[in-house]
Parts: sequence; structure tokens; C-alpha cells
Amino acid sequence: MHPLEHPPLSLQGRPGQALVITLDAAPGAGMLWQAPPTPAGCQLQPGALQPAGAGEGGARQQPFVFSSAAAGHWTLRFELRRDWEAQPQAVQIVKVTVA
Repeated sequence: MHPLEHPPLSLQGRPGQALVITLDAAPGAGMLWQAPPTPAGCQLQPGALQPAGAGEGGARQQPFVFSSAAAGHWTLRFELRRDWEAQPQAVQIVKVTVA
């Protein structure tokens, strides 16, 4: 089974600026976004899960904070999966431009 591929997201920023990437996750079902390896010269940090709706066990927003001290273009591939599964359920491409 092939993973669901979400439409790419594009972010733009300046050197040193924090760019927040927010993705919808389902931690109650064990489905969390796995961050790609951090590109050289950049930082990619996970944030705390935030409620995306009402109710226990519901969807959560999973933020990641990206920054780079230098200008450049990067393509980040996030995978939505359970820790114990090798195949992702979904893929989210994020294109980042720092100028």
C-alpha cells in the first residue's frame, strides 16, 4: 500500500527566522509525524502537541520549528506513522526557502 501524499507546503523566511511547520497527527492511534534528518546548517525541533479539536483522544496539531542561519532551499519529507511500522501512512513534503 502506498502512503497518502498530501499536497506540498511552501514556507519562506529570512536567515535566523523560526518557521513553524504544523501538521495534523492522531497520537491516540499512535500516528505521529516523524521528522526528516535535519539539513546541514539548519535546526529542526519538535514542539509540544496542541489540541486540534474537542474531546479526549482526538486529533492533535504537531508543530516543528525550522530555522537556518544562511539562505538556501530545502525540501523536507515528513512521514506520518506509528513507531513500530516501517511504512508511513502519509507523507507531507515541505519546501522551505530562506532568502
